[in-house]
Amino acid sequence: MSRTRGMHRCGTCRRWLRPGGTYTVAENESRELLGICLKSIKGIGKDVQLANASFIWTEPHSKELKVKLELQQEALVGVVVRQTVIVELRVNNLQCDECKKSYTKHTWDSSVQVRQRSEHRRTLMMLEQLILKHKAHTKLIQLTPTKEGLDFFFSKERDAQDFVSFLKNWAVVKHHESKHLVSHNAQNTTYRFKRTTCVEVCPICRDDLVFLPKKTAQALGGLPPLMLCLKASSQLCLVDPASSRCVEVASAEYWRKPFQSVSIPSKLTEFIVLDIEESDLARGRGGSAASVQPCEVEIARIADFGHNDERLTVRCHLGAILHVGDSVLGYDLRSLHLGMDEDELGGVPPLEVYLVKKKRPERTKKKKPHPKRGKGVLSTAASVQSSFLEPDREDKQPTMPAEDEHPEDMEDEAAEMKAAAEALLTQLGASGTFRLASLCHAWLDLGASFQIRR
Repeated sequence: MSRTRGMHRCGTCRRWLRPGGTYTVAENESRELLGICLKSIKGIGKDVQLANASFIWTEPHSKELKVKLELQQEALVGVVVRQTVIVELRVNNLQCDECKKSYTKHTWDSSVQVRQRSEHRRTLMMLEQLILKHKAHTKLIQLTPTKEGLDFFFSKERDAQDFVSFLKNWAVVKHHESKHLVSHNAQNTTYRFKRTTCVEVCPICRDDLVFLPKKTAQALGGLPPLMLCLKASSQLCLVDPASSRCVEVASAEYWRKPFQSVSIPSKLTEFIVLDIEESDLARGRGGSAASVQPCEVEIARIADFGHNDERLTVRCHLGAILHVGDSVLGYDLRSLHLGMDEDELGGVPPLEVYLVKKKRPERTKKKKPHPKRGKGVLSTAASVQSSFLEPDREDKQPTMPAEDEHPEDMEDEAAEMKAAAEALLTQLGASGTFRLASLCHAWLDLGASFQIRR
């Protein structure tokens, strides 16, 4: 058995090279590092068995590791010979492949480009929160924001594929892949590619007003041309406010016959609810959501207050959450230009106002109250001082003694106050400082003199 061996460690990431050719993280004098050392020592096998192994302490900055081995071997039948051997391992610095890539422009092997081509990218913002919540960014090595989305870079192709699968589970997306050659070896016919996956997110977001083409509306079950988007996740949930009919559009079905939104939440108008009446339409028809309840609402535009008395009655799906006096946001088609004519709408006149959601009151940041200060030594002393200096807050002037008061009663009261002050001074003397004791003495003299004057 050789008494000296060599080991390799990356000088950048401080990982150890295992005999198989992979790098692993191991602390000094740990069980993992001891296992790597034993695998690099030759001579331990069936003939010579290892009974025990441990490290011999060396300096932390030393380039040598010392391992104490306790070996045993059967010399004769039933006779076992045991011997202690110290092996010195020389640590050599060797840069790993990943650290080599970090100093070149080929730091990544696979990238995922996420794009959402819409005026407001609410679905993309939701995906950012889901990625952080489910820790889908653990294998990410670089993130670059772009004009229409984000670029995610990974060191392995498998990590990029897992990330794309995560996006497909939480949003309506489609993707296509591409690759380009980086290098190749003609002698052993090996190639190295960089792969890029472009993921396009559905441009329709929650609370959008959606226009369905005639063929698409017929394929989805004869839906009206204008509908509202209730939910945008792994599938789109659309609702018709006039009939409270809901339909869910899967990802494959949407990309087969895509449609666009004609208005976004930034164009919503605020109304106030004047009256509400439940509708006789069947609730939940067409697989609607649980929060959808048809009703007829009498509303007035807040901007018209003080100018006219214009009111209108519309049908909506918000009967479960609306009450008289609530503020509600909706699309006012009387003043909103959609860029469509009656032929495109199929001859069906849409509602004048499409109510979308109830307006919640704005949250105001409450000021945090100042933490309550406990009645410590200084606060107790201050209360004693205030009781001496201000015996009566309503009348700051010293009052003359009444005719029925006697000098003996005044002396007794002054003696009681002096005794109370001495008791307070006794309680504070164990933990108080000299300054606090002198302050209490001054207050004691002041109180006594005040009573004498009184």
